[in-house]
Amino acid sequence: MGRLTPPDIREHEFKQSALGYNRNQVNELLAEIADELEALTRESNKINLENKEVRLVLKTYMNVEDKLKETLELAQKAGQETLRNAHKEADTILLKANTEKNALLHSAKEDLSIVQHDIRKLRAKRDSMLVKLKSILRSNLELLEEEFSDDALLLPPAKQPNERIVDFSKTDLIVDDLSDMAETPKINFKDDAGFKDE
Repeated sequence: MGRLTPPDIREHEFKQSALGYNRNQVNELLAEIADELEALTRESNKINLENKEVRLVLKTYMNVEDKLKETLELAQKAGQETLRNAHKEADTILLKANTEKNALLHSAKEDLSIVQHDIRKLRAKRDSMLVKLKSILRSNLELLEEEFSDDALLLPPAKQPNERIVDFSKTDLIVDDLSDMAETPKINFKDDAGFKDE
C-alpha cells in the first residue's frame, strides 16, 4: 500500500463485527487524523517550496561566490603581473639612470682632464712669456744702463737728455723720450723676440 492521503483516511471503511467500535467515534477520529495529515501535508509542501527557493537562492549565491573567487584570482594575478612589470620597469629605469650617470661622470672626468691640461699649458705659456718678458726687460735695462753710464753723464749739463718715462700699461711697451731731441731713439717692444729701434 502507498502513502496515505487525507482522502484515503476519510473514505476508508472498516469491516463490521458484532462487537465493533463505535462508528461515530471512529469516523471522528479518522476525520481528525485526516485534518491533521492534511495540515502536515500543506506544511510539508510549504517547507518543500521554501526549501526549493532557499536552494535556488543558495545556488545563486554559490554562483556569485564562484564568480567572485574567479574575479579575485584574476585580480590577484593581474596585481602580481602589474607588480612584476612595475619592478621590471623600475629596474630598467635604474639601469638606464646608472648608465647615463656613469656616462656623464666619464664625460665630466674627460672634460676636467682636458681643462686641467689646458690650464697646465696656459700656465706653462704664461711662465714662458714671463721669462721672455723678464729677459727683454733685462736687455733693455742693460741698454738703458749703458746709455746712462758714466760716459754719458760726462756730457755738458745743457746737453744731457731729460728724464725718460716708460709706460708699461700699453701693450706695445714703447719707451718714449719726452725731450725734443730727435736723435734720441725710441725703443719698441712689439714682438717676443726682443726690441727694435725706430
